[in-house]
Amino acid sequence: MDMPEAGDNVAVRTSESAKELLLTCIGVRDETPTIKTFSFQAETPFGHEAGQALTLVLDIDGVDAFRTFSISSPPGTDRFEITIKAHNSAGATAWMHRMVAPGSCLKARPPRGHFTLSKRRSDRIAFVSAGSGATPLMAMLAELATLAPDADVSWVHAARDASEILFAERLAELQRAMPNLQVSIVISRPGPGWTGYRGRLSRRMMSVMVPDLARRDVFCCGPSAFMQEVRLIHAAEGGDKAGFHSETFGGVVAPVLAKQITEDDTGLDASESFTLTVGTRTLDIRSDESVLQASLRQGVIIPCGCGQGMCGTCLVKKLGGEVETSYQGGITPEEESEGYILACSAKPLGNLAISI
Repeated sequence: MDMPEAGDNVAVRTSESAKELLLTCIGVRDETPTIKTFSFQAETPFGHEAGQALTLVLDIDGVDAFRTFSISSPPGTDRFEITIKAHNSAGATAWMHRMVAPGSCLKARPPRGHFTLSKRRSDRIAFVSAGSGATPLMAMLAELATLAPDADVSWVHAARDASEILFAERLAELQRAMPNLQVSIVISRPGPGWTGYRGRLSRRMMSVMVPDLARRDVFCCGPSAFMQEVRLIHAAEGGDKAGFHSETFGGVVAPVLAKQITEDDTGLDASESFTLTVGTRTLDIRSDESVLQASLRQGVIIPCGCGQGMCGTCLVKKLGGEVETSYQGGITPEEESEGYILACSAKPLGNLAISI
């Protein structure tokens, strides 16, 4: 899954990232009118788990834009695929659709994330997605086809119209290899001739497509509202909370800026305040806000993605001071040992200095 873009406000920076992979595009294919799959080969082979994502460094007009995408192919080879939906016409994803072609070279950070098959407790699984949220789930499904082809799997995908059904041909291939794979597609705006499920995903519809949803491990990915709806359906059916796994990629710039703190905000008196040095800028930072929140509040843009310590987009170098952290897989122990932190998930314990 690719993280939504906030219009023209694509977060950028120009410094070197902590660790970089060198990638060469070896193929591009159309999946739908708005989604393409890009095949890459890394100069140095790396390993990843199905469901993980990596952050691409896109040189757009001489400035590095950082965008995080789920890998849509299973592990096991030195080649991998990323399936990307073009969002805003002036954004980074649309730029990729226009500019990245076989032979193009890109930089990236290594894959990371905990939304993987390691969370499953059995071979009874439901993959539920909407739009480009199907990308990490396809990597998992393809890996299951190799590791456990007899697994009992329900695939539920919601699309706007029939032309936007993602991985239709790949699903047909996997159904031939996986005898217990059941595929259900829901179209919200069906055109003439569509005879399948239609409308908004509901509990009643889900009970028909996956009658035993509560007894399966559910992996869900898509827009936040969609995932919340599926979570509620799973809970209403009696599903175990520990059996519901979701990938949350969402723009965090707008929500953070919407929570601006002004001088007359009484909340300022309730928290200790420190200094945050970012390059040549000296900012204030509250003990109860993250480095990302403090920076954005004062007009310093740090590249960000999920806002939950998962994607690693907001990796910055800590030059001084200590922080309290709450990561969810977006940073490696090696990066932490080298002094890197995730701005979205680090709160100050005193005066702090970082570089971005």
